[in-house]
Amino acid sequence: MTLAQESRLIAVVGMACRFPGARDTDEYWNALVKGTTSLVPLTADELAAKGVPQDVLADPQYIPVAGALDGVEMFDAAYFGIPPAEAAAMDPQHRLFLQEAVHALEHAGWAGGEDRRVGVFCGSGENRYAAMLPSPDSGARTHRSMSDAPAALPLRVSYHLDLRGPSVFVSSLCSTSLTAVHLARHSLLAGECELALAGAASVRMPQHHGYRALDGSVMSPDGRLRPFDSAARGTVPGSGVGIVVLKRLDDALRDGDTVHAVIRGSALNNDGADRQSFAAPSVRGQRDVVIAALTDAGVDPATVGYVEAHGTGTSLGDPVELAALREAREQLGATTPCAVGAVKSSLGHLDTAAGMAGLIKAVLAVREGMVPATVGHDELNPLIDLAGSGLYISAETHPWPHTDHPRRAAVTALGVGGTNAHLVLEQPPMRPAPAPAGQAAPDEPHVFPLSAHTPLSFDRLRDRLAETLEPAEHAPGDVARTLQEGRHHRTLRRAWVSPSLREIGTALRGTPVPAPAEGLVLAIDLGDEHPYALDERLGERVAELRRALEHTGSGASRAVVAAHTARGLLDALTALGVVPDAVAGVGAGEYLAFAHAGALPWDVALRCAERHSRALEASLPGGDLSVCERLLEEVERDLAGCPPTPLAVEVRSVSSGTGFPAGRVPPTGHLSAMTRAAVTGEGDFAPPSGCPSLLDGAAGWEQWLRLVAHCWERGADVSWHLLHGTGRRIPLPGYPFDEARHWAAPAPDATAGPAGAPPRVRAADPVRTTAAASRADGERSVLAELGAIWQTVLGVPEVAPEDSFFDLGGHSLLASQVMTRIRELFEVRIPLGDLLDAETLEGMTELVQGELAALRVYATQTAPPDEAMETVEL
Repeated sequence: MTLAQESRLIAVVGMACRFPGARDTDEYWNALVKGTTSLVPLTADELAAKGVPQDVLADPQYIPVAGALDGVEMFDAAYFGIPPAEAAAMDPQHRLFLQEAVHALEHAGWAGGEDRRVGVFCGSGENRYAAMLPSPDSGARTHRSMSDAPAALPLRVSYHLDLRGPSVFVSSLCSTSLTAVHLARHSLLAGECELALAGAASVRMPQHHGYRALDGSVMSPDGRLRPFDSAARGTVPGSGVGIVVLKRLDDALRDGDTVHAVIRGSALNNDGADRQSFAAPSVRGQRDVVIAALTDAGVDPATVGYVEAHGTGTSLGDPVELAALREAREQLGATTPCAVGAVKSSLGHLDTAAGMAGLIKAVLAVREGMVPATVGHDELNPLIDLAGSGLYISAETHPWPHTDHPRRAAVTALGVGGTNAHLVLEQPPMRPAPAPAGQAAPDEPHVFPLSAHTPLSFDRLRDRLAETLEPAEHAPGDVARTLQEGRHHRTLRRAWVSPSLREIGTALRGTPVPAPAEGLVLAIDLGDEHPYALDERLGERVAELRRALEHTGSGASRAVVAAHTARGLLDALTALGVVPDAVAGVGAGEYLAFAHAGALPWDVALRCAERHSRALEASLPGGDLSVCERLLEEVERDLAGCPPTPLAVEVRSVSSGTGFPAGRVPPTGHLSAMTRAAVTGEGDFAPPSGCPSLLDGAAGWEQWLRLVAHCWERGADVSWHLLHGTGRRIPLPGYPFDEARHWAAPAPDATAGPAGAPPRVRAADPVRTTAAASRADGERSVLAELGAIWQTVLGVPEVAPEDSFFDLGGHSLLASQVMTRIRELFEVRIPLGDLLDAETLEGMTELVQGELAALRVYATQTAPPDEAMETVEL
């Protein structure tokens, strides 16, 4: 293989799916290996409960079978900042795809925040849910028409996940998802993005309903799908969503990603007019796309040992597809054994997502070295001739035959209308075997962070991670790096520091709760009263500490070393991105606190801190009080030469019990008075409780990591990659969304079942209103009526005057609905920009009240006088 071909290899670094009977790739693979099907017959009672009329049930052409998804009505709107009303009106295909996009990126160990362009290439089926919804009013019609559009899917993903690469909607009907992969691959090779999401979603509406198999249609009249079988009579519809995350292979290997498979080549074409009708397949078109993909892959076609076919189970499509595959192999001279399979008999035909189900199956097959069975295939269709071709149908799950070349597979997707897609895959490259988890740097501690946006999600994620770590099969560094850099960090946080996964698993099973939701306060105490242990070796791993200690010189006093150590640790935390909400200064540490806050030069602060410590020593019994006084005078002269400037961060003085907020200039004389009070024994110089002392982190690498972990727990954004971890990104349990039922279609519907918890909205002093306008003392209560508008537009149960429109999920399109309703109800015009600037309910109320007051003034100035006007005859 040439270097040019090697540079065109694309790695599959992440995957996620929701298919019938499988909520993730692990469940999907287990079902494939077992050879089970999720095409479930539905009983008459079940269908009646879902609203299927009796005359439909009695129709002999109605087939009560579905490849359905459970829970399509459920969605974690709060995770994405989407208001409940908008979530209820969203296409379920978009909602499912959004959540699985999060899972796919997590599976790839990527959480955002890096300076990388991430592309989105995806498609979805027709939005059948929109037809089930009540017609929107005039204020919401424009927004609904935009959000209803299938083409909004990639744009939603890019917006809600903050992805900044190409964002492209793809539609080629049944070949949509493989077309998306082909386009994503070329975008990566062209340098348009460094990471790409590719996939599709298709959700039939209503769910858990059967279908009609009309005479002459491609639908199976008995509810069974039998690919390439002599008894095949048609296909069965299904629903699903699948996504892969792609990256250039050399980049993936460099970044320590887990590679599940390698895409060596791909091709796309159309049958043109070389077919019986628009919907009919073409042997020539399908043959040519296979040849083009194999040529693009640059591999010997004889080394491809498995083909995941389109395999719809129809009398025309199956023979044409295998005839095209046979011709392609004959032209390329390949006669070696090659298994053929099709997953549609396990899930149903997933329409736009069909190719994604096949691709993920093929990726798992080359990765695991197993060829899954094709469910429903017993006897080859007599119209299919495979003799002498090397092709055979994989009727039973079996190990991949051993060869002297990498395992290779191909995947086909064929769209109604003639767009054909073909991909060539290869097993992931071999990596050097890592040392056993118990033997690789056994004493090396790591930070294991865990976060969620609700307590329920936190508890579920904690339990899932504990279960995953139970076998202790992973390297601690891999788990730590993935949790640090491969997850989006939410508000509820807890972190552990340990060298052992067994210890972390034990801690997780102890049902820990998130850390208190408090701001980050760091105490700077140089140990005048309680000396701290300082590990000189820590400077070897923390560059900022090493540079700070270089200024102490040989034979420096403990006070000098402590002061420079504190500065080095503060600089190291700043380099990691840690910005405390406040710093609490203890004794000499106050000088450093004010320096860190920008109110005092560092050289002055370090000198004054040292003199403070020396003055304390001189004031002890037997000390030289004249030396003490001289040191105090030197502190005062130093401080007089540099008047304090405004604070960049809050400083809390432990000695005086006062706080100086950010932006304030601290009072002149405060620091010198603090030192005099310390010398005379006045004031409280005990370290504050509840916040760690900065110098606790100087006792060693593990103590430093504990300090960093504490900062992260209290809300700091830590640049974890700067901690010099050596782990890889590995698949770990995906985020357990805290879903609620968002369904605006009239009941009964396909999603009847346990309702989720109602939307939860923070509401202090709530304004509970009805849609009717309320009156107070003969005047309209603007606050109450505007609150009702917010509730309707956002779909929240209650609002408070201080609530932020954006915090409740609002955005400019929803604000335009508010603007329209204000104009209709109050007959005033408020510019959209002014509404957005006002932000809160109270602020918007003031705008409306101001306009109403202006109208009243105008009315009094232009109204005719009360007395009768004089009449003049003309």
